[in-house]
Amino acid sequence: MEKSDYNQTNMGTPQGGTISPLLANIALDQMETDLIEYLRGIKGWKGKIGATTVSIRTDKKTKKSYRVRNSLKTDLVRYADDFVVLHEDKEVIEESKRFIGKWLEIRGLTLSEEKTKIVHSTEGFDFLGHHIRHYENRIKGTYKLKLLNGTPTEQRRAKTTHILRVEPTKEKVKLHYREISDTIWKLKAATPSELIRILQPKISGWANYYKTVHYGYAFGKLDMFLWRRLYQWACRKHPNKGKRWVANKYFCMINGRKWTFAEIVGKGKDKKIVKHLKGYSKHKERTGSHARVGYDRSYYDGDTAYWAERLSKGYGNITPSKAKMLKRQDGICPLCKCRFTNTDLPEAHHIHQRHLGGEDTYKNLVLVHLHCHDKIHRENPGIKGKTVSQTSPELQGLLNNGMAPAFQAEGLKPPTSTNTVLSLGGGAGRIITPASDIKPPTDTSTVLRTGKDAGIITPASDENKET
Repeated sequence: MEKSDYNQTNMGTPQGGTISPLLANIALDQMETDLIEYLRGIKGWKGKIGATTVSIRTDKKTKKSYRVRNSLKTDLVRYADDFVVLHEDKEVIEESKRFIGKWLEIRGLTLSEEKTKIVHSTEGFDFLGHHIRHYENRIKGTYKLKLLNGTPTEQRRAKTTHILRVEPTKEKVKLHYREISDTIWKLKAATPSELIRILQPKISGWANYYKTVHYGYAFGKLDMFLWRRLYQWACRKHPNKGKRWVANKYFCMINGRKWTFAEIVGKGKDKKIVKHLKGYSKHKERTGSHARVGYDRSYYDGDTAYWAERLSKGYGNITPSKAKMLKRQDGICPLCKCRFTNTDLPEAHHIHQRHLGGEDTYKNLVLVHLHCHDKIHRENPGIKGKTVSQTSPELQGLLNNGMAPAFQAEGLKPPTSTNTVLSLGGGAGRIITPASDIKPPTDTSTVLRTGKDAGIITPASDENKET
């Protein structure tokens, strides 16, 4: 579109379009393999480049195994059309640049002269919004002596000459703060609740992207800027009030952190915090705790078990709330006991149903497959008019799993045994107790336990069948 006129696009794709990264991946797929083969083919360079032998490495903490190429001394890291070539020898990097330039010409592409440069790791470079650089190790004095007498990891940290740091670039920090500041300025007449609702996704999204690197300096600076901007916003709304009055109305202490922006209702003993803004420093994660992807892995390689495990650790195209539930459930659906795969549609299910008085919190949510969620509500429609507080203790185990027993509508007495099981097959909704004459169903091998084991789905054992 130019000057409000639409012009038909006969060829090419729009810059920044959704298909652009896909086309870049298709065009640049073999770049790493061809580069390594070319460099190893140069006479006398096999020792410089290393071997492409694949070995299996097992992580000592997680006990997980993945394929690596330990002997390879060069590396190419690529994300769509952005890539970095790493090697300790400058001659290898210069030869790689010449080869990649010719390799791209065959495909009708060229290297950007402005963005392409050769730098030393101590100078640092920007990649995907991160600044990667080797800094001189400044650990000395008594702290260095303490590390030298510590664990092998601490000893290596004290002896190393340089330390690698990956942190958000200054440009990205400035752009993000400008966006937050402009948003607050546009919402001069908004209520605290509306301001929190609009700002929180922006803050959480940016912080979650950078929380796996060295974020301390950037997050602390943004928290200070955010507080200053929100305080200006609050003072502007009440120009005739004092600073202490404004601070007590819009800021409070939550989890030991002072000056947290919140929507506060009431005064004195009746003071209540309705909603508060989660700052940048609250999105903390141990640096380097992200899971590593194997060099030969692809999201569409058909290995559903591997990518289901990745999803259970909070990765993939899912929301942070569903990722949190996947981590808690270890990537397993509690109803069908099958792992979530990269093609499944996970759905959040309220354990205590909302119309029974259940809360919309993580403690009351569980992630199930979409078809499992439909099955739960189809076979167990619920008990209308009843609240959780009015439910007898015997039924509490069933309600803890979001299953409303059908027998209550029939006027039958609730069970009194803790060994009660609820069938998930053809007998769904029927309660089997030792005192009843009803025999347990035999058409399914899955039962839902109540009592002290409420919420645990296990294969039906002989003990269960006897009861």
